[in-house]
Amino acid sequence: MLIAPEYSTPAWLLVRSKPKSERIVLTVMLGREIDAYCPLVLEPPTHRRSPRGPVPLFPGYVFVHATPASQFAAVHYATGVAGIVRFAGNLAAIDDSFVAMLREREAGQGHISVAAARRPFEPGMKVRVTDGPFRGLEGVVERYMPAKDRIRLLLMLVVGTRRVELEAARVRRAAVAPDR
Repeated sequence: MLIAPEYSTPAWLLVRSKPKSERIVLTVMLGREIDAYCPLVLEPPTHRRSPRGPVPLFPGYVFVHATPASQFAAVHYATGVAGIVRFAGNLAAIDDSFVAMLREREAGQGHISVAAARRPFEPGMKVRVTDGPFRGLEGVVERYMPAKDRIRLLLMLVVGTRRVELEAARVRRAAVAPDR
């Protein structure tokens, strides 16, 4: 939703941070006694250089609960802030219910866990390999091994069907074509 800069009621403003400065913005807002929120997500690493801890769900953005009429400068000119997101002179604001829903999904952990929300792979499910030497190939799940977070696939290759065992993070459900 969009609100006028003269809006005199506190609202969750969408603030653009400088690259990788979300935590700095949170600290500065805390020091100014302004409520700020940056939802974090913990996702299984997809490759060896992936971050191992929680990362921002919306990289480069922080939600700041402030009154635009009186706290605009305190937010806009804070260390780490690139600016408040605007459209045609109005400020971008987030519904309170959306922020409450994100905080609820954290369940007191401080981050949203994508792996817990992801449905496990089931035998017979069609999947597509997203990374590694088999990237782009589709196959059928033969077995999912949650303890190792690995998956055994049957891949159709030029030379026939082959069993391949991969990390589950390298595999996504294949898009299902609509029936005609």
